[in-house]
Formats: sequence, C-alpha cells, structure tokens
Amino acid sequence: MTAREHLARLSLLALTLAVLAVIGLVIVAQWRAVTLDCELDPQTGIIRAVPQDSLCNFAGAQPGDVVVRVDGVPFAEWKNPDAENHLFEIRRADDTLVLEMPFTPYALVNLPALLSALLVTLTYWGVGAFALGRRPRQFQVRLFFLLLQSAALGLVFFLAYPQSTYRPAWMEIASVLGLHFAGALVLHYYLTFPVMLGAPRQRRAILGLVYGLMLVSLAVRLGLGEWGVRVSFLYNTAEIVAALLVQLYAYARRATPDGRRRLRLVIFGNLATAIPPLFFYLIPAILGSTERMPGWLVGLWLIIAPLCYFAAMARHNVFGIDRLLNRTIVYAILSFGILLLYLGPFLLVYRFAPNDWLAQVWLAAGLTLLVGLSFEWTRARVQRGVDRFFYGGWYDYPGVVETISGALAHCIERAQWVEVLTRRVPALMLLREGKVSAGETPPVAGELAVPLTFQNTIRATWVVGARRDGEEFGAEDHRILTTLARQAETALGNILLVETLREQLAEIRASRETLTQAQHQLLRSREDERARLARDLHDGPIQDLVGLNMQLGLLLADLPNHPDQAGTLQAMRGEVRALLGELRQVCVDLRPPMLDTLGLGAALRAHAEEWSAQTGVAVDLASPPDATLRALPSEVAVNLYRVAQEVLANIARHAHARHVAIRLARDETRLTVTIRDDGCGFDVPANFDELATQGHFGLVGLRERVMLIGGVCVVESAPNAGTTVQIAVPV
Repeated sequence: MTAREHLARLSLLALTLAVLAVIGLVIVAQWRAVTLDCELDPQTGIIRAVPQDSLCNFAGAQPGDVVVRVDGVPFAEWKNPDAENHLFEIRRADDTLVLEMPFTPYALVNLPALLSALLVTLTYWGVGAFALGRRPRQFQVRLFFLLLQSAALGLVFFLAYPQSTYRPAWMEIASVLGLHFAGALVLHYYLTFPVMLGAPRQRRAILGLVYGLMLVSLAVRLGLGEWGVRVSFLYNTAEIVAALLVQLYAYARRATPDGRRRLRLVIFGNLATAIPPLFFYLIPAILGSTERMPGWLVGLWLIIAPLCYFAAMARHNVFGIDRLLNRTIVYAILSFGILLLYLGPFLLVYRFAPNDWLAQVWLAAGLTLLVGLSFEWTRARVQRGVDRFFYGGWYDYPGVVETISGALAHCIERAQWVEVLTRRVPALMLLREGKVSAGETPPVAGELAVPLTFQNTIRATWVVGARRDGEEFGAEDHRILTTLARQAETALGNILLVETLREQLAEIRASRETLTQAQHQLLRSREDERARLARDLHDGPIQDLVGLNMQLGLLLADLPNHPDQAGTLQAMRGEVRALLGELRQVCVDLRPPMLDTLGLGAALRAHAEEWSAQTGVAVDLASPPDATLRALPSEVAVNLYRVAQEVLANIARHAHARHVAIRLARDETRLTVTIRDDGCGFDVPANFDELATQGHFGLVGLRERVMLIGGVCVVESAPNAGTTVQIAVPV
C-alpha cells in the first residue's frame, strides 16, 4: 500500500469518526440547553403554542401571551436560562401577569425531531461505512461514502433543530456545507455509476460547472439571509432533479441488463426519497411558504434511499425484492387511480347535491361496477408499463427463467413438459401458443424452432410461437429461449429416463405376477398330487393289506393243531398290521381326511392332540364351531392346516415350550389364526427377509405360503418371552 493510499484510508476513517462525534455532540448540546416546553418566538417573546400536557400550560401560559420580563430583566436582554423556575412577566391583552414557569432540557422538548435526526444520520453513516468496508479501493464506493457522510453531516443539524433560531451559528454553517457538498456529490456519483457517462473531458467540464455552482450557491446562502435560503433551496432542488434524470438516463439507455437489475431497487429508493420532500418541502421553501412538511417527516422519507442501497448491496439475489416492488408499485398506481375515480364524482355530488343519498348510492354502484369490469384490463396495462421501467423490456426476464426452470424441474410426465413449453412460456413471454413435435419441424413465419436433444440425438422440436406484438425475436429473446431450451432438454432427459424405468418396472411387475401365479399353480398341484397319492394308497395298497390281514386270520383259524405254523402266521399278521398303520399315517400326512369331511377346526384339533401326545407339550385350542370353518375354500383350509403343522413343528424343534395356545377367530371379512408359545423366543429382525440369514427358513416358507393365498403373517417374539405367530386371511 502506497503512502497516498494509506493517507486516503486514514482520511476516510477520520471522516467516519468525525460524523459519529458530531452526532454525539448534538445529543450533548441539546441535553445541556434548556428552554420552555411551549413554542416561544425568541425575537418578539410571543408564545405561539402551548401543548396541553406541558409545564407552561400547568403554569397558566396561553397562546398569544407576550413575555415582557424574566426575573425583572427585559426579555430581549435576558440571556442566562437554567433548569430552574423563573418569574415571567406576561402581557395578556390589557392585563399583566406574573407566572412562575420552569425551563427543561431542549432534548426533551425536541424529542421527535432529535430521534428523527439520529435515525436518519446513523442510517446514512452506517450504509456508507458498510459500502466502504466491502469495497474500500473502488472509486465509486469512496464517492458514495463521501456523499452519505456529507448528507449525514448536513442532515443531523437540519433535522435535530427544526427551528433555525435554536441552532448555533457554527451548526448552521456546518449543515449548509454538508448539504451543498452532498448535492454536488450526488451528480458526481451518478455521472460515474453504474456507467461512465460522456468522455473524460466532458465529465471534467460538467463536474467543474457543478462544483462551481455549488460554491456560488454556498456563498449566496451564507451572505443573503432569507433570499439566500431560497436560492440555496432552488439550487439543491435543481441538483436533485438533475441527479434523478442522469440516473434514469443511465438506467434506461446505458446500463446492461444485469446493471439494470442491480439498479431497480436503488432507483425506487431515490424516487421515493426525493419526490415527497421535493413537492412538500423544497418547492414551498423556494416560494417562501411556511406551510410545508415538518422536518421530522422529511427525515422519514430521506431514510428510504440508504436503506434501499443497503438492501441492494447486502443481498446477492434481489430478484424477489424487485418483483415485490414491481407488484407493489402496480397496485399502488391502481389504488391511487381508483381513489381519484371515486373522489372526483363524489366531490361533485357533495357540492351540488349533498343531501341526495339516492344519487350517491347510484354513483357508488356505477363506479364499483366500472372498477370491477375494467380492473383486469387496466392492471395488465399498468403491469406492462411498470415492467418496461423495471426490466428494460416488455416482460420479466429473471422471472421467466426462475418460474419456467422451477416448473421444468418438477416435470416427470411428458404431458406436463409439453404444457410448460407450449402454454406457460408463451403466457409469461407474451407469445402465441407454440407446439412440440417429434423430430425436426420447420417453423412458419414469425415462429422459432428450437431442437431438443438427448444423448446427441434430436428427440423433439420446440416450435415457439410468434410475439404477440408482431415484432421479431430480439437478442434478449434468443438468450432467454436458449436458456429455457437447455432446461427443457434436461427435463426431457429426466422424463425419458423415468419412462424407461417405468417400462422396466412394469416388466418386473408382470414377471412377479407370473411367478406368483406359477407358485399358486404349483401349490395347488402339490396339494392335488398329495390328495391323489392319499386316495391311491387308500384304494390300492391299504385295501390289499386289509385283505391280506383277513386271509391271515382265516389261515390261523384253520390251523389250531399246528402251533409252530400258527406262530409264524401270527407274526406275519402283526407286520401287516404295522405296515397298514404306517400307510394310513402317510395318507393322513398327505391329506388329512378330517379336513375334507369335518373341516379345518376338527383337523387342527386332531393334529394338536396327536402332537401333544408325541411331544408332551400341553395345547389349548379355541375355535369357532366346526360347521363355520367347514365352509372355508379348500385352498385356504389346506394351507392354514399346513401353516399350523409347520409352526408346531418349529415349536417342537426350537422353542422348549411347556404350553401352546391356538386361537381361530372369524369375522365377516377374514379368518385369523394365532399360535402362541411360552418358549425361549428369539430376536425378530426389522425386515422379515432377514429371517433366512438367521436360519429361520421355516418361517420364511410359512410367510410365502400365507402370501400366496392373499394373507398376512406377523411374527412377534423376544428372548425368554415366547413367540406369537398370527395369520390373517381374507375369506
């Protein structure tokens, strides 16, 4: 850093601290100064106004009273007030009164103006310091900083002392200097920001004229009294108007689209700050009128500009803000127009027919109908005009990109995608409706064809409709349509991928349905085969063995005198009977005969009794009447019986249980089978499919069997807490 740069930074830092010191000095000065809490002309001694809750009112002072003496000293010669009570000799009409009135700190009497001054000046000071802190080396930022600090220095005295008679002479000079320099710096700033206007030689000539006129106006202001004040206000007004015109010219003609987007909020703040004080304070002051906007209200308007600058600098994405301002301005214009529409006719009615309520009702109804019918048409045209000012064109470029990009990002259907391109884009860009066609499609006159590719292949052509105003597409139109086309290609790629995934998913679903049907068929075939084998065994080998057993019995009856041969036949008959029992048990296992004759309840009861006898584990079975369960479909009854067999087999192998409870419950829609044991239990995984990894293959097969008949299987268990298996099947 060079010595010159170092000195410049120290100077800027000193100015920052000086403005803060001046603000503190004003607070201290107003707190130390004392005055009456009524409006007193220090030149004539006339009391012009007495607030209702003031100490002067409590003391008996009234508007129009004239202070003649204070503590025996003529009012014009009395110069030593303090915060104590003083004796005031007052002339009221033809009477002379003596009132004891106290003085109070000027800060308390002047509190609204002081607070307004502090709010405004601290805002100007803070925004300038914020800008300088972010870009300390940029020339325009330094100029902006000097502008705000000069304005803060001038405004703190101007706003804190609304009556110039209470303002010390040095404060008056400092205020005039700050405001005049701020006015010149405004023009200097907007000649260089956002773009440099004119050639360097032209800028030097203009700035020389600006600063020269500023010095002339300053000299006139300090040397010509009341007329100097008017000339000074006229010069300040001219500077403000010139600065606004220069800024609007730079925005509309010279700034880039990105620069215009950055300037919208700033222009709004400058216009909102300048226009009310210009018409309601500066112009009345130039004309010498005393009826003008109070200083504290001027301060509230002046705070808008630095706050808008701060918002524009602090936020990287101000699109949401400028669109909000855009809509706010539109509806403010509409509201003002409606107010004028109602105000004029109603003033005429009240002027010429004040008591004709019928005319007033008809007028209100007619105006309301007119507003309702024309509101949308008027709003569209006001919106277009505001858009032209805000966006330098006839639609909101950032809004189109943001809105359409968001809509395309949410498209997963081809119809949605086509609707966005052919309807929403034309609605936002004021185009005629377009179309999307497969392959390459040539456009007609005024249209624009945009090919959309995916994986280096043209998949569709977006034919953009012509502009509604009949103009050709400009560079901005091509730029935004190119951006939207890239977004549309991305969305199209996503849609094609989604469609491919859906086709694959449909194939997987079809395969699963085919597999499920095959499993159903396999299950039926297996049960049918078991039933056939049971019948064949019963009708074939079992009947043969029964006949053989009978023949052996007859032979034994014919050999009573041959004990050796009888013993042999008796042993053979025992083997035949054992084989017959085993074959009958095989038939029962293949297809319990009770299942087809007496139903599921009876079959389960018989199997539970046999299982309990074999394992020594007590079984408690509760079920509806057998007649209720006998009506179950054969496929459901068989599979539930097999499920119960598998569960009881698992209990016998793994549970080490002492008691088992089986409950069957049926309602109008489903049959529920619950089997609960008091065995050792186990940890049930969150995913049922993980049972296979833990070695519970029987439960996995059980669940698949239940699912094949449309049921649901739930397993609940915990270590040392037993196991509950519940099956629910629709019937």
